[in-house]
Amino acid sequence: MENCNSVCSPIVPGCKLERDENGKATDAREYKQMVGSLMYLLATRPDLAYSVCLVARYMERPTNKHVAAIKRILRYLKGTLTYGILYKQSSEKGFELVGWSDSDYAGDLNDRKSTSGF
Repeated sequence: MENCNSVCSPIVPGCKLERDENGKATDAREYKQMVGSLMYLLATRPDLAYSVCLVARYMERPTNKHVAAIKRILRYLKGTLTYGILYKQSSEKGFELVGWSDSDYAGDLNDRKSTSGF
């Protein structure tokens, strides 16, 4: 993945992942390690929250399309290595933190669970 091309979004717009009982299963242990590493990044990269939570749903029996979704997140990271969170305090105003959140209400095609993001 070091020489991969970067992409402009961590997940394909309109992508709906779902369980694939007939698809070829991949190594669940390796998949869990990748998802865990991505979850660690969420502390400083909230822009990944939605896509990482989406792929985390399929840790029980991941297939090739779930691994492809993780690889897309990694390709997004390749192009945004300098992104992060920096908190600065203005000497005039003090410290003001403003945030937004979004959710995907009942977006899981299998069990209608929602996914939230920042």
